[in-house]
Amino acid sequence: LIYVGYIQKFDDNNTFYIDLNFVNNFDYNDYEKVADLGDLEIFKDEETKRTRLPLVKAGKYFDLTGLDQIEIFSKNCKKIATGKLSHIEYVEDFIESRFVAAYEVDNPNISDYVFCKSGSNDLATLSYSEVDDVQLKSTLVHALHLNLDHIWTTLSYKFNDSENIYTAISADTTAFIVETIADQQQILYRSKASEVINSLVIISKEINARPILLINSAMPETDMTWTSVLTFNGSEYLASEGWRIRK
Repeated sequence: LIYVGYIQKFDDNNTFYIDLNFVNNFDYNDYEKVADLGDLEIFKDEETKRTRLPLVKAGKYFDLTGLDQIEIFSKNCKKIATGKLSHIEYVEDFIESRFVAAYEVDNPNISDYVFCKSGSNDLATLSYSEVDDVQLKSTLVHALHLNLDHIWTTLSYKFNDSENIYTAISADTTAFIVETIADQQQILYRSKASEVINSLVIISKEINARPILLINSAMPETDMTWTSVLTFNGSEYLASEGWRIRK
């Protein structure tokens, strides 16, 4: 299994981090017990508090498979840094609390980081660029029977070596990912719950002749957000469990 996910950086130091999942069958009655394993307050202000959890104590509660070392990439799949797992942190803020894996990075001054993956094999470059096509948006609105006034976001990317365009378009409570080739459209993803796709990264590795997609989503008109790794099963894109894909 290969981990693929967004990576972020704390504002107060050079530590990078990714969100964590609990291990399967984790007893959520133990949530506070795990949070209390913290042995050092790393940061605190009026809105946020971060506490370190040693790996030796807290590691068994989280799915850390493949996360000892990660490779960090820019949006165009260029490797720009490597990170080594340092510790786990419990982050409390005014929206939600969460556990993250913290990393020491060999090049902490990078600014164009977007996502990371586990493993040691470089990703082949996948060349694509964002497009702003009013006619394409109009075509998709008509094809999907959407109300133009109810659209939240539209993100379109064209592959530089073909005519394929991937568009993530969200309207009302439904998010779609549509492939356009010439004047033909194919729906590759339709959300099964209320969702808006706020960002889309096209990862180069292909599964069933379709690239892996990394998306950041939100529930409309709420503060709830999440990220998903989407892989193609032959007929549609589905979210992979635990942000992991098979080699």
